[in-house]
Amino acid sequence: MKKYFVLFVGYCMFPFILLSQVDNSSSTKDTSSTLIVAENQEAEVAYNNGTQFFSQNILSEALASFDEAIKLKPNFDKAYFNRGSVKTQLSDYKGAISDFNFAIEINPDMANAYYGRAYVEYLQNDFKSALNDFKMSVLRGYNDAKVFYYRGVSKFQLDDFKGAIDDLTIAISKKSDYAYAYNDRGSAKLRLKDYKGAIADYNMAVKIDPQMAIAYNNLGSVKRKTKDYPAAIIDYSLAIKVKPDYYIAYNNRASVKYDMKDYEGALADYNNALFIKSDYEFVYNNIGTVKVKMKDYKGAVESFNKAIEINPNYGVAYLNRGTAKEMMRDMKGAKEDWKKAAELGVEKANSFLQ
Repeated sequence: MKKYFVLFVGYCMFPFILLSQVDNSSSTKDTSSTLIVAENQEAEVAYNNGTQFFSQNILSEALASFDEAIKLKPNFDKAYFNRGSVKTQLSDYKGAISDFNFAIEINPDMANAYYGRAYVEYLQNDFKSALNDFKMSVLRGYNDAKVFYYRGVSKFQLDDFKGAIDDLTIAISKKSDYAYAYNDRGSAKLRLKDYKGAIADYNMAVKIDPQMAIAYNNLGSVKRKTKDYPAAIIDYSLAIKVKPDYYIAYNNRASVKYDMKDYEGALADYNNALFIKSDYEFVYNNIGTVKVKMKDYKGAVESFNKAIEINPNYGVAYLNRGTAKEMMRDMKGAKEDWKKAAELGVEKANSFLQ
């Protein structure tokens, strides 16, 4: 059965704080004189308008205002940063990185520009580049909890679990109610087989945020790992209670029931997962596995067929379908499936072919 230990990569609504407005007022005003606009003041007005529009979530107008500010003042590093932030919000990642690059070129010590670029790289799963830019941001004085959080998650994605724990611990020290950081530190501890530590962190996450379904799911997963099946079912059930359409939790609760040999209960939960997400190939594979246990080999093959139809490169489904065919005395079909599984990188299939 496929096991899931889900890492919550927390995407905040928007991780940037736009740089503040420029104050153009003078200490004295002569209203009787003709207004003379100082050099670059038009750029600063456009810049301030952009921050106002952004604060109101009027992104198209914010973008236009920052465009105008940069047109009037081509070396306006703060405007480049803010425009990059707007483009990030609009999912124009290429444009955002270009703007952060310009901001850094103009002002190499602009710490939050490195953070902005790192976050976009992170969103695109370029974790090595993101990690480097998060480090550059910290070196230049950006010390907000979120930079350590995202740097920690980047390390996790690069399998540096100890480094992830170190950064997530710093994030928690700066923001004691950082539920996402507790959750993800728990996942890093889980990968290092520190089950007690993982449970403690997941418990802190749900204590801070009782609606955090992913943390309940992760508690269930670590308890399944330690074979505390009744407690795992309770935690998966809490995840589903908080988030009724949480198909992963249904799948995981079903897998615990499978471990407990409650095959009918497992099938019911797998079907609940499919009701929510009908193209969930892992569930079709798992249903097939349950049906093999129930000696419904024909039904098992049909389920594995569906998994493979959704994902033709799903090697485990080929392996399992081969086993079901073997039980039906279809040795030719079984060997063909095991061979395909081996080609797709499932090492266990090679032993079946010997």
